[in-house]
Amino acid sequence: MLLIVAAFFLGCACTGSQNYVRDLSSTLSFWQGEGDILKDVNNKIKTEYLGEVDNQKLYYGMARGLVKSLDDPYSEFFDPEEAKVFWDDLGGEFEGIGVEIVLESGKVKILTVLDNSPAKEAGLQVGDVILAVNDNDVIDKSLGEIANLIKGEDGSQVTLMILRDDKVLDIKTERRKIVADSVYVTEDNDVANVRITRFDENTDQEFIDKMKNIDVAQKKGVIIDVRGNPGGYFDSAVRLADKFLADGIIVTESNDKQINEQYKAKAGDEYESVKLVVLIDRASASAAEILAGAVKDNHRGQVVGEESYGKGSVQVVEKLSDGSALKLTIAEWLTPSGVNLRKQGIKPDVAVEYADNQDDVQYNKAKELLLSE
Repeated sequence: MLLIVAAFFLGCACTGSQNYVRDLSSTLSFWQGEGDILKDVNNKIKTEYLGEVDNQKLYYGMARGLVKSLDDPYSEFFDPEEAKVFWDDLGGEFEGIGVEIVLESGKVKILTVLDNSPAKEAGLQVGDVILAVNDNDVIDKSLGEIANLIKGEDGSQVTLMILRDDKVLDIKTERRKIVADSVYVTEDNDVANVRITRFDENTDQEFIDKMKNIDVAQKKGVIIDVRGNPGGYFDSAVRLADKFLADGIIVTESNDKQINEQYKAKAGDEYESVKLVVLIDRASASAAEILAGAVKDNHRGQVVGEESYGKGSVQVVEKLSDGSALKLTIAEWLTPSGVNLRKQGIKPDVAVEYADNQDDVQYNKAKELLLSE
């Protein structure tokens, strides 16, 4: 069973949460069991509608409508083409512009812009509200549908109409094939800086591989930078958090106020005693918040930056027989101290607002804390 806490990269990604991936295609169907009204509407359309009826489009529309009626931005139905986008995005390789989107109060906002991406080069910014894609209005469209509009073949052009500070702008950019690592490690004198852009299936192992040449025993500490990280695979985030914790709860899954499962740290990793600071911002979501919450609540290190996004619901992803997929919210997760991230984000131990200049004040504060002792 695969666990995800993520979005859609465009790549474009739609922000999501912990997801259990299951293949129930042999038993799950919208058109079986009790559904007389749906059957009646379906039959009426097929027998009496004046125009031609595309049965596949009709069925996908019905499935999409059922899920949309839940008024849950994290529950979605993906047709086969949208489902392929979803799985490709999670793999870290995609053809798109390099942003991640989220639905907030009916508005489609850019949550993350990847470094060195077409979106970054074109001037798209975190917080931009997407109004249209190539003259296609995004109102009433699902995040999967919008992601499908933005993604496209390598070298093709796409124009986004966006709202920024009460100004409407048309920004044209080129789609490219994007292959992105999830972990970047640099040395800053006595500090190891680990930037995690998202949580892929093997991000924890990528961290281990890229830290092999770093002698952490000779460092004053490690900065884990998950700013702009929209999330990803749940298990990967838990495994990485475990590498910094000798014991304690990492995260708790809850359903209807019942504790379903607690994920606990196990001793034995080499990074359990290294001095640690985690950097977060308003775009740190889901799996990134699992890591930050585990470090903060277990008093393992300090969290610096801005309050995180606040995304803590749990989805199950069902693979359907024709390649389509259903993502459905089934539970929520809590930090070790019981904070429900569906209601608020992770509050930093040391609050530092982002400054729009070349001096990274948040990183500088994290480094100062590591070097202070």
